[in-house]
Amino acid sequence: MPTYYLYARKSTDDEDHQVMSIEAQLFELREYAKREGLEIIEEITENKTAKKPGRERFAELIEKIEESNGAGILAWHPDRLARNSIDGGRIVYLVDTGKITALRFPTFWFEPTPQGKFMLSIAFGQSKYYVDNLSENVKRGLREKLRRNIFPGLAPLGYINELRNHTIEPDKRTFNLVKSSLKAFATGKYTLYSMQAKMNADGLTGLHGKPLQISTIQRILTNPFYYGMFMYCGELYQGTHKPMISKKLYDQNQELLHGRSKPRKCNDLKNLPFRNFAVCGECGYSITVERHTKKSGLRFVYYRCTKKSKTQNCSQRSFLRQEELVEQVKSYVQSVSLNDWERDKCLEMLDEWRNKNRNSSDLLIRGLKAELSAVKKKINKLTDAYLENVFETEEFQEKKNSLMREKKDIEEKIDELRLRGNRWFELTRKWILDANQAQNMACGENFAEMQNFLLKVGLNRKIKDRRLAVEFKPPWNLIANRGVIRPKQSPAEGGAVLNFTEYTVMRARRDLNP
Repeated sequence: MPTYYLYARKSTDDEDHQVMSIEAQLFELREYAKREGLEIIEEITENKTAKKPGRERFAELIEKIEESNGAGILAWHPDRLARNSIDGGRIVYLVDTGKITALRFPTFWFEPTPQGKFMLSIAFGQSKYYVDNLSENVKRGLREKLRRNIFPGLAPLGYINELRNHTIEPDKRTFNLVKSSLKAFATGKYTLYSMQAKMNADGLTGLHGKPLQISTIQRILTNPFYYGMFMYCGELYQGTHKPMISKKLYDQNQELLHGRSKPRKCNDLKNLPFRNFAVCGECGYSITVERHTKKSGLRFVYYRCTKKSKTQNCSQRSFLRQEELVEQVKSYVQSVSLNDWERDKCLEMLDEWRNKNRNSSDLLIRGLKAELSAVKKKINKLTDAYLENVFETEEFQEKKNSLMREKKDIEEKIDELRLRGNRWFELTRKWILDANQAQNMACGENFAEMQNFLLKVGLNRKIKDRRLAVEFKPPWNLIANRGVIRPKQSPAEGGAVLNFTEYTVMRARRDLNP
């Protein structure tokens, strides 16, 4: 009476199609062996697909059988032993040579006769056909998804696979969190490690709820899926899913990842206004702030040069009191402010410009649409040439990816121009209102607001001989220098203030919308 090796297998990459788990197979096979009076000398289990050779536990089983004087195999079905021609052929050969003295299956009949071996070969062939056909069906489904511009894979973080419609949709729980993280990284204030801490603190997790790793965050930052395209087998495709960010922001993140920009440090120094606000006008080193408390209990704040230069002997030894610096800051804020009358005149002129230039962006959009149409034709011609075997796959993918990126850039320019139909108007209008608001700011005591305002509109802030000097960016320099272009007469005297208004609006529009 032969002894048997019990073999149970379950494929890890075909879980949905497995009828029984290993535990269920073991239970059924043990019961079958008990009913039939079969002696089990060893149980061998394996979690690996049988569609190609290379199973370690199966190889051990074959080796033990070859070293024995003859043994049988007990399995649930022939497809548990082999789904490929090589392993199936080895089983049949061992039966031919007498090494396998018996094969027992609860769901399949076998005898070591020519007819039995023929039926066993058919069973192995059917198993191989099932795997091959399943592979073709999967590939056909993937190709169909690609034709519909749907990513044929697991949706990245921030999206979910909608199984009912077979689409990829934004995940309501994580979409905005990932979007804010991508925007935050584009500011240049985060390293990969600080971004990891931020995303984990926001509750974003990887597969199975595990914390995000640095490598995962790198894949998120470099994944074109988030700006509306996806890469599959080295080829770039236009996706139908909702983009999370623009390609422009994606490109900014790539520059940061490649070391073209360094993270900026942020200092949160409360109750110490104007620290790191200016540099020394003589040596160029930072102006620092110090607190001093007198014996009487009075506290004073002073600003002075840090004197860190090792090559230059800075002569700026005097301290600038905070009260004096505040007055000078207020003076500069006041110098770039517009009063209510100037504000109304500028807004009036802005409305006139808006009515005269409504169609200017339409011409640009038509030109870009022509470029977009030309790029689409190039993509179609390139695809036709590839189908006719004019290009190798690698060359085709490289050319197509380049054209797809160019197509995306043009599409974003068109969208931007459509938004900019009123964008120049809104930006210029906001600038006028901000300049008017500066008048109120100069009368207040909000030092942080004044500092942020001058950081936004000013350049080359220097302190020398206890005097603050600020250069203004365009178009703020128009207001700061208005004494040069603005007539001395007041509006009541019939002066040409309107000329200044027209010039200001025209230059502001150009500077704000280069």
